[in-house]
Amino acid sequence: MAKNNILSLVEIFNESIFRIPDFQRGFSWEESQLDDFWEDIILLKNGRTHYTGLITVEQLLKENVSEIEKWKEDLWLFDAGQKAYHVIDGQQRLTTMIILIKVILDTLDDNESISFKKKKDWVKKFLYVEHGLYTSFIFGYEKDNPSDEYYRTNILGQTSSSSDKYPETLYTNNLHNALIYFKDKVREIGSEKKQEVFTKVVNRLKFNFYEIDNDLDVYVTFETMNNRGKPLSNLELLKNRFIYLTTLVVDDKNKDYNQERLRKDINETWKTIYEYLGKNKDQILPDDEFLRNHWIMYYKYDRKEADAFSKFLLNKRFNAKNIFDKEAKYPLGFKEIKEYSDSLRESVKYWYLIHNPHDSSFNQEIVEWLQKFDRLGFSSFTPLLMSAMTKGYNNDALLDLLKAAEKFNFLIFRVTGRPSNTKNSHFYRLAHDMYWGNATINEVIDDINLNIYGDDKHDPWFSALDFQKNCRDRFQKDEGFYSWSGIRYFLYEYELHLQKESGGIQKVDWSDWVARKKDRSIEHIYPQSAKKRCWTIHFKFNKKNRDRLLNSLGNLVLISRSKNSELQNRCFKEKRKHLDRYGNHVGFFNGSFSEIEVAEVGRDEEWTPQKIQKRGRKMLRFLEKRWKVSLEDDNSLLNINDILGIDFDL
Repeated sequence: MAKNNILSLVEIFNESIFRIPDFQRGFSWEESQLDDFWEDIILLKNGRTHYTGLITVEQLLKENVSEIEKWKEDLWLFDAGQKAYHVIDGQQRLTTMIILIKVILDTLDDNESISFKKKKDWVKKFLYVEHGLYTSFIFGYEKDNPSDEYYRTNILGQTSSSSDKYPETLYTNNLHNALIYFKDKVREIGSEKKQEVFTKVVNRLKFNFYEIDNDLDVYVTFETMNNRGKPLSNLELLKNRFIYLTTLVVDDKNKDYNQERLRKDINETWKTIYEYLGKNKDQILPDDEFLRNHWIMYYKYDRKEADAFSKFLLNKRFNAKNIFDKEAKYPLGFKEIKEYSDSLRESVKYWYLIHNPHDSSFNQEIVEWLQKFDRLGFSSFTPLLMSAMTKGYNNDALLDLLKAAEKFNFLIFRVTGRPSNTKNSHFYRLAHDMYWGNATINEVIDDINLNIYGDDKHDPWFSALDFQKNCRDRFQKDEGFYSWSGIRYFLYEYELHLQKESGGIQKVDWSDWVARKKDRSIEHIYPQSAKKRCWTIHFKFNKKNRDRLLNSLGNLVLISRSKNSELQNRCFKEKRKHLDRYGNHVGFFNGSFSEIEVAEVGRDEEWTPQKIQKRGRKMLRFLEKRWKVSLEDDNSLLNINDILGIDFDL
């Protein structure tokens, strides 16, 4: 019979220890959830209680864990009268409160008291107790878990001989951030307020403490529960499902493989996954995005319904029915679970490298093209890239794939202007076929190029006429190339082209440049507010044509640093070169390679409509050569001046 009580933290931790089991996710709360929790505590009036939520646990008996290696050091606690529990739901709240308790206790001297008890008594109550040469923890993760080692050493401050063997993960990063968060909060409040906060946490936050007693219900219960503000991801649910299935699956044919070994392999897989997803702290990779792309590669893509990947994995492929039903469409056993788990573990490393090529052992050219892809947007090609890397294709083949895919992304989406899901189902199928050996990388490359350029039997997806039409539409709205979705990527590629031609070193970092607002990273050479005579004398057109020149491609330049807004409207002579307030010569002449080109074109200290047109034509010729297309034809349907928006006499 399940037990259900409304208890405070002091009552919950009464002669009890708690472990977060291996099928649970790690600590996932971020600053927004921590803010909510802290606000609840601060706003709770003295003498009042606050209902905080549900804590669901499963009691563990000594006979159930006595043969499990990771429980050996803690078995004495059973003999000392302690009850042991697995935390099924509520671990985020419990972990958060234990971290806060530890932070507050760390501010006290060893003999100092808080809330009517000595510091050492609270340590034994909530944190750990000494037993001979070992330390047993009151609350924590099961061993063989990166979060366990991090929690023991970095949160509780204990020593561990194996802490350096476990990598940082997305979850350990969250633990670290919570520790810093509460250190800052506790530092901000005074001693009296600190006492209040501690008392509120241990005595006046109330929980619905729910104890379940059906062994198999544990996994089902976990799948149906979410924590406040932080729903379980599909990747987290899949791990729980796999752990659950290990309790059901039997393989009489393979005596060397058993449930315990499979469970260990699953834990190793998810440890690796969250290590790589959280490896770059500045760019945490979403777990469900990885799972979806892996599913596309491993299984056939289905675009008929939203979240098809999660419904397939959890409802159709990996469920208990497929273990017991001999006629099941998707038979399930050790082999299928292990193979999918192994594939996830292998693929996540390449998923990380796709998004963090600087950490890879790829040659410099592949790193550069992966960076280009990241700037442009991967679109539907990430499963293909992950598939090619997983299959171990050589650098030359991988480079050709990157170039073909980048070309498709730029020409079809940015130039032609087709919808972002164009051909995605087709390329998803190619990723699947390549992964399973039903298509080679060269066949995939040929297919991508065929879709771009077409042949006698296939219409091309690239259309210069569509590009021309889209440009006309933008100029009709007085926006021109300044509103083109490809303008940042194109200008940066043009900058790299000029850099290569000059043999110089890189002057503009993409991440820094793109982080700036558009008007601080792309300059109108002929300015938006051109009232000075140095401009009006050369631009004697009606407003419509002045706006066309303003936003024509040749009038836009990538700038290496934000310019003073006052100087943006000054004469070209000053834009090209002037003294700043410190007496230094600054301007286009010593800026980016694109700025230097403009400065060279305008050596006569004039910037005219003719120069805008000439520079724009040069830039479009670069586009043609770089992406191997033609923007003009012999029958006058296509005209570069029309694309530039300068279809009038200068």
